[in-house]
Amino acid sequence: MSDKKKLLEVRKTIKDKKPEFKQQDFHKKKRLGDKWKRPRGLQSKMRHQFKGYHRIVKQGWRSPVEVRGLHQKGLEIVMVYNVSDLAKVKKDQGVMIASNVGNKKRMEIIIKAEELKLTILNIKVDKFKAEIAKQKEDKTKDKVEKTEKKKKTIEDSLKKADKKEKDKAKKDKSADAESSAEEAEEIKAEEKKIKDDVLIHKE
Repeated sequence: MSDKKKLLEVRKTIKDKKPEFKQQDFHKKKRLGDKWKRPRGLQSKMRHQFKGYHRIVKQGWRSPVEVRGLHQKGLEIVMVYNVSDLAKVKKDQGVMIASNVGNKKRMEIIIKAEELKLTILNIKVDKFKAEIAKQKEDKTKDKVEKTEKKKKTIEDSLKKADKKEKDKAKKDKSADAESSAEEAEEIKAEEKKIKDDVLIHKE
């Protein structure tokens, strides 16, 4: 096992045991935050490091100097924001894609990094590719569903319009029939009136 690997294991054991350093009496007073502040009180039990009190920051909790700031894989971390940033990355360094990079650009960076045989530290490449493929599939499905829905709505609106026109035509026909029936009745009434007049004059 190389020295770097040994030191990384040492760092892991240190970090597993390392406590959370918090401000004195943070759990007693609401106004105090839980970020670290060195205790300064003359009779402070925490400053005196009495048993049962919170631990204070000490140099012994630090990582070994040789592996300080390295990734757990033992690579130096280089932040990448676009494809052109990959040109600066060396073989003993690892790529970490920034969180504000979109999926499209992220995919381009991954493809380029695979070409250059660089290690990406903060993304599981296969999983990410599968997710992107699924997203594309879902997008195409949604598009198809939307177009079908649109077609259906257009067809329904056309059917409704046809139905309205037919109903209107039927109403017009019935109205015409009613008006013709009324006219016929009026003619009959007039004829009857004339006949009655003639009969009255005969007498």
